[in-house]
Amino acid sequence: MVGLNALRSTLGAIAWVASRVSSVESRYKIRSRMYGPFSSGPCFWLHGASLGECKMLLSLAQILKRDVPEIPRILITTQKTEVLEFLKPAVEELGFETSLAPLDSPAVMRRFMESVQPVMLVLAENELWPGYLSAMRKAFEEPRVALISGRFFHCVDASDFGSIGFASMQTGADLARFMAASEYSFSAKAIVGGDWKLLRWAKFPEEMRLPRQADVDSAFVSFHREEIKPLCRMLLLALQKKEAVVLAPRFEEELPAFRDALCQKKMPTVEWPEVQKGAVSLVTEYGKLTEIFKVSRAAVIGGSFSRSLGIHDFWEPLKLGVVTYVGPYCRGQQASVEALLREGAVVRLRRPLDYASRTVPNPDAVCRFLSHEREKALSSYKAFLGFVRSTVLSVEQKSDLDGKA
Repeated sequence: MVGLNALRSTLGAIAWVASRVSSVESRYKIRSRMYGPFSSGPCFWLHGASLGECKMLLSLAQILKRDVPEIPRILITTQKTEVLEFLKPAVEELGFETSLAPLDSPAVMRRFMESVQPVMLVLAENELWPGYLSAMRKAFEEPRVALISGRFFHCVDASDFGSIGFASMQTGADLARFMAASEYSFSAKAIVGGDWKLLRWAKFPEEMRLPRQADVDSAFVSFHREEIKPLCRMLLLALQKKEAVVLAPRFEEELPAFRDALCQKKMPTVEWPEVQKGAVSLVTEYGKLTEIFKVSRAAVIGGSFSRSLGIHDFWEPLKLGVVTYVGPYCRGQQASVEALLREGAVVRLRRPLDYASRTVPNPDAVCRFLSHEREKALSSYKAFLGFVRSTVLSVEQKSDLDGKA
């Protein structure tokens, strides 16, 4: 643990030096992560990294505010500047707060904790930052951290897992690895609760149906530069059939590489939201996937056509009734994807040529699978809600006692 703290202190020093480089500071906002200004507490702190995680947390925040009206001011933090910009309008409209996550160094965490005064911390998926856990452990006698929609493979140090009072893991394999890392000394409630990206849909179910106006035959979403070769092969097959297709790269900075590839293959292109038969509609803005899925018949999920990448969110198209295809790899979500494939709820394209002869999943299989996932999400949320209520209640009782004193 001493070695890890020294490493975190070194990280803080390196970050300070990096912040002096204008191009680095402009992109990563390191000074904001180190010096704030941080929100004034007490706050109910939720933290995620990616846009998918933070959209999940935003939905969770809305549900919690309804179910626990007395919850303190909600703060959502993210590691990514582009996610922060995307979240701000919705967060401000709902009366919540959002900011870049604090740098995980001892000095920064002291400043952050003093200002934010988090009554509880909710971590999304695999955001188990050692400094966050350590700060919450030092601040409270009882566990005040919840891990939701948890994905777990390994960690550097599990000595502060005692700060976690609730853990809902996506799969049984995630739960087993999590418990093994804590040397089975984790005494708090730990369950298999599925992927909470489905929680809002599970709480407010709608009939699953194809979009009313499916102008897009196939949406190729969240693709990386490393996947350009298989992607272009599939796009050419689609255009040969005069399909209307959409391409949404994972990162805006990789757009030039995709433009060049489409140009070299002489593929007709337009810019989203324009859609044409026999052309690729290229998405140039961040955060448009829900909008795209609502007018798409099928979705091909990026991150699954390169062994080195991790597959991206396949739940959103599924819950919207969009036929969903994945590539040969599913790093980071092996158990969930294999279960979906086994039940016939999604179809795997083992090679780009398979796109031309792709089959359609059985709608009944999709409904059955999602129904099961809905029950897992609702059951785990109920357990989580109990943990939140007991924590918030203990905070209120302590405040009352302090006031009387």
